Amino acid sequence: MNRSEFFSKLEQELSRMPGEERQSALDYYYEYFDDAGEENEQKVLEELGSPYQIAARIKADSAVRQLDAEKRLTVKKGISAVWLVILAIFAAPIALPLAIGGAMLAIGLIAALIGLLAALIIGVAALFFGGIVVVISGVAVIATSLPVALFTIGVGLAVLGTTILAGILIVLAARGIFGSIAKTMNRQLNKKSKGDEIDG
Repeated sequence: MNRSEFFSKLEQELSRMPGEERQSALDYYYEYFDDAGEENEQKVLEELGSPYQIAARIKADSAVRQLDAEKRLTVKKGISAVWLVILAIFAAPIALPLAIGGAMLAIGLIAALIGLLAALIIGVAALFFGGIVVVISGVAVIATSLPVALFTIGVGLAVLGTTILAGILIVLAARGIFGSIAKTMNRQLNKKSKGDEIDG
């Protein structure tokens, strides 16, 4: 592989990134090659690794930066960032068994978190609809017994309020957890990559 093939593949791998960010990354590597000089082109290509590995790291770093800059983090963006970091782990020039083990552990944790999140959401939804049924039951018995109706409506409204609060807390916790996972994995990947460069 020569320099032009390297940049052709790197541009292709980064094609879905925002234009300014993609150009900034490409400019960095153009400058890297220029500083090394034509006589060291092959050495630089060996040092950098494949364009796929570099693109995976750039995408993971970009996703984590976006999480940091995002004022309104969504669960979907947090999960996307985690997956980009997992892809970067697979692309990183570290021992394959370690990469597979780390990625499988991350996938298992994410699957468990998604399962827990789904169970919590279903539980909150069930309680919410239960609260609605209790309020309706209270309204239905107003003609029969006003104190029982008021008590029943009050209990139903308390359940509704509690489930709405629980739903908000679950969403906020999920955003924070997925964002933290992505950032932690990306930091570990960057530490490992820097360690490999120093060793090499």
